[in-house]
Amino acid sequence: MTTVICPYCFDRSQASRLPYRCLMSRTGLRGGTPCDPERDDLWASFTGAAAPPAAYMRGPVFAAPGGLVRLRGGGGGRAECPRCGVATPVRVCAACHSDLPSDYCAQDSRIIALIGAKASGKSTYVSVLVNELRHRVGQAYGAALAAMGDESQNRDREMAEDLYERLRLPGATRPAATGFNDPLLYRLSLPRQGRQGSRHTALVFFDAAGEDLKSAESMTRYTQYLSAADGIVLLVDPLQMGAVRDALPEGGGPPLPSRETPALQIAADVATQLRSHRRGGSRGRVDTPLAVAVTKTDTLRSLVDPHSPLLRNTPHSGGRFDEADRLAVHEEIRSLMEGWDSGALWRQLERDFSTVSLFGLSALGSPPPAEAPADAPKSGPQPLRVEDPILWLLGRRGLIPVAKPPRDGGPKGESPA
Repeated sequence: MTTVICPYCFDRSQASRLPYRCLMSRTGLRGGTPCDPERDDLWASFTGAAAPPAAYMRGPVFAAPGGLVRLRGGGGGRAECPRCGVATPVRVCAACHSDLPSDYCAQDSRIIALIGAKASGKSTYVSVLVNELRHRVGQAYGAALAAMGDESQNRDREMAEDLYERLRLPGATRPAATGFNDPLLYRLSLPRQGRQGSRHTALVFFDAAGEDLKSAESMTRYTQYLSAADGIVLLVDPLQMGAVRDALPEGGGPPLPSRETPALQIAADVATQLRSHRRGGSRGRVDTPLAVAVTKTDTLRSLVDPHSPLLRNTPHSGGRFDEADRLAVHEEIRSLMEGWDSGALWRQLERDFSTVSLFGLSALGSPPPAEAPADAPKSGPQPLRVEDPILWLLGRRGLIPVAKPPRDGGPKGESPA
């Protein structure tokens, strides 16, 4: 029985029990008249946005009947509206009445939580990650990635046009105080290992605004989202660290960002929130896998060895995630952190999370032009290792093959993976 996690309110339901929403269509009408729109108070209460009353008038919601007309290709099924008789494929969450794409309800979902302080590059990271999963990385793994639902498809198209055609960086994520941020929904299709056919998984990327991570109190809105996540990616901007800012060459580089919430505080608050939702293990450490990704590694070239793995992409040989390569990157980032903040962030992570790995990435490959900081580099994005955190999380779930290193022990201090 497929369990569906609503990507909006994160309520869990069996797919077969999800309600339907009437299309209010004349096509397929069985006598009488089409249904009229009704005010959906449950959905209006959930969105919490200030909108005219007409915005909450939607098709009537009705319970799933016992017998369904299945959609071709294994979709979410159709059901006839008990009032007008028109068949509809639109499923809704029973808890918040958000509409769910039919193909989202037909497969397992993996919710990836994306967090980081303001200006850490979350929106740019997602835009580049999606492009890499479709092209370079998708080719290596025989994967396909498609946006699901009108909202995600529209945003996906806008992100690609802005960044890759107009060379314009995404705007800041909207804080919770101004409304709810819809997640991005994708269907990831991967070849079945050792068998014919494909395996489909729904990926949900939910981006919390940096302003909502300044204190434990302001993070309350995202607690359910974090507790439902199969994995968390914490983006850490090294330019927020005093030791890094002091070590960079003077002049010629990009302007330094203003100081925001320290990554150490964000990690500690996330762990506190997850423990309150019983995601802690027997030793008090959170059991949700955490990928900590140091961003903007292109700005660190003067601080690392020219042969550092941080300065090149992994080849993904044979369509397998290279675990030895991950461990090498993890150890290098851990060593760098020892010099940046005396290892305080790593010690915090190691004590709060049972499974954590460190990564380094650059979404753009080089800084934005100094004269146009809202633009991408003129050469376009030339990313480094943006896919590594996601592939690690997918590999842990058995969704992609992993090339294991020899059994000689992992780097010092690494939490088990």
